[in-house]
Amino acid sequence: MELKIRVANPAGNVTIFVISPAKREDYAKISRELLCMEELHGEQVGFVEQKQDGSYHMEMMGGEFCGNATRSFGYLLSLLSKESEDEVWVDVSGSEKKLKVVLDMEKGTARTEMPLPLEIKEIVVEEESFSMVVFQGICHIIVKSHPKDQEFVDKLIEKAKEVYRCDAYGVMFLEENQMTPVVYVESTASMVWESSCGSGSMGAAVYLSKDIDTGEFVYELYQPGGMIEAYVEKEEGKVLSCKMGGPVTISEEMKVDIRWNEGN
Repeated sequence: MELKIRVANPAGNVTIFVISPAKREDYAKISRELLCMEELHGEQVGFVEQKQDGSYHMEMMGGEFCGNATRSFGYLLSLLSKESEDEVWVDVSGSEKKLKVVLDMEKGTARTEMPLPLEIKEIVVEEESFSMVVFQGICHIIVKSHPKDQEFVDKLIEKAKEVYRCDAYGVMFLEENQMTPVVYVESTASMVWESSCGSGSMGAAVYLSKDIDTGEFVYELYQPGGMIEAYVEKEEGKVLSCKMGGPVTISEEMKVDIRWNEGN
């Protein structure tokens, strides 16, 4: 099966955008094949869907929300626009409303508005309590520690599933302003130690500001693939606004062949 794709690199969190139309029930299978193509260096897959009115929707491989993919999708839409707009509104999975992406095409950066957190839950693993920031479509567990082993991550995610059902779960190992992200997507059963995580950065920023009542807070979080800036605005304990951004590059369109059997 031949597919047209473009590969985005938002702070190392390489996202493969599938431009060719496909059936949603096939997204998980297509994603698994693309993620196995080592030459693409992909960490996740997003599907660009054209709607009847001519506008575009981006559906992540597991229907989850992804901040890095969202801002990369905005960057892609600006590239495709004749006017190379510096502001675009994007329609993406895991968000009930369209989100604004602000672009600086000269500097190669994109900053996106993010869905607001729904709540913060506590989970307990090995007699230790961890905060889990719940967003629509993805839940992020904050671990204030150096990265631990995969067995610990697996235990944490299994416990998180008991506490709150999400399309995807992230474990964010946080040491001051250094962050190492791990993301598990339920529908594809994919576990990736990511180069960076946009929604995870937002989760960390919400966590870091959770005990502060009112103000605007900016956190620079340095991850294996680069730095992501996360912004939180609060008033009387309530989060009013979340944004995150950083560098983005996007490849030219290319064609790939994947092994395909619609019966499997």
